[in-house]
Amino acid sequence: MVDVHEKANPVGHAAQAWDKLSGMLSGSDVSDIPQLYAADALFLEPYNPPHRGNLLIQAYLKDWLGGKEEIAVEAKRVIESEDDRSLAVEWTISYTAAGRRWNDLPRASFFGFDESGRITYHRDYT
Repeated sequence: MVDVHEKANPVGHAAQAWDKLSGMLSGSDVSDIPQLYAADALFLEPYNPPHRGNLLIQAYLKDWLGGKEEIAVEAKRVIESEDDRSLAVEWTISYTAAGRRWNDLPRASFFGFDESGRITYHRDYT
């Protein structure tokens, strides 16, 4: 694994996938999730059972984003494998919900990718 800031070519496909996903989260628009995740992708997060399949992942994220406004996602560290098949991201999210501002909530995500560059595995930690 290599920190993307230390690579000769600083942003590979895996890091670009993170940029797309974080942009979707910030914009509360997950309409492109089926193109980013493989049809049988697995998404694991701490508070719910596993989400299997790009359409179920899309539905979950749409529901999770509901009620959140002014969303800001900031990557603190992005580490990408040299073969672009794995990615680790340390990040924060801030948002307003129910009249309260939540700032810089720490997160970590790990991703696996198939040969075509789609996410096959996504694990979040809070």
